[in-house]
Amino acid sequence: MLVILALVSVVLAAIFVPQPRIRLTSVRYETTSCDPVTISFVATAAVTLSNEGTGDGAVVVRFYVDGLFRTEATYVVSARSTIERALDVVIEDCSPHRYSVDTYFPSNG
Repeated sequence: MLVILALVSVVLAAIFVPQPRIRLTSVRYETTSCDPVTISFVATAAVTLSNEGTGDGAVVVRFYVDGLFRTEATYVVSARSTIERALDVVIEDCSPHRYSVDTYFPSNG
């Protein structure tokens, strides 16, 4: 009987406790012009994050250049809201590159 009560408690908590549901909805990559003195430029990943859940939550966005990790940032997204943020990376050459981002959810412990 205690096992059944414990299972019911877990199910009810999962249903009624506010939970975030964050997703990356868009990414736009921008670059500045190459600086001929420093032979570098800035690449920006402009991201839009939406939380369709009933609870606030955090998400980590990672920015890659040519498949290599370059930077990350953690963003808190309030329940039922959308935010736009940007990650910048200085690239120390003036050649073309490929850009990508991914996300993960930080652990609570």
